[in-house]
Amino acid sequence: MDAMRVWERTAALLAVVLGVLALLLSRGLPQMEGGYPGPALFPSILGTVLLLSGLGLWWQGRRAPARLQGGEGRVLLALLGLALAPWLLGRLGLSPTAGLYAAAGALLLGVRPRGALLTGGGVALLVYLIFQRFLGVQG
Repeated sequence: MDAMRVWERTAALLAVVLGVLALLLSRGLPQMEGGYPGPALFPSILGTVLLLSGLGLWWQGRRAPARLQGGEGRVLLALLGLALAPWLLGRLGLSPTAGLYAAAGALLLGVRPRGALLTGGGVALLVYLIFQRFLGVQG
């Protein structure tokens, strides 16, 4: 197994583990009246997305050859970006930070810059509309 396959499998396993943990932890959060998820909504959505993404990445990596080169550098850049999250959230707010992370992630995955910008803008708009306008999350 080449080095890129190892990184793909590691990322897939990490996403699956984090997704399962998020789903398990969200079960213990309080619910609103009428059985609505309340504070458990976001971790449940996040856990589901991580679990499905990890399984999809694992399945894709098992069927198709790896295309990305330099996986170690990309992983280190992603980890550095995650470490900057608290600082960016405090400076930019929730929507722009989510958009920036989506665009950076798309670039790290090899998406063309125009596609990465569209992805980042779409995620920023989605986060703003759903979480800030609809759910009232401050940030």
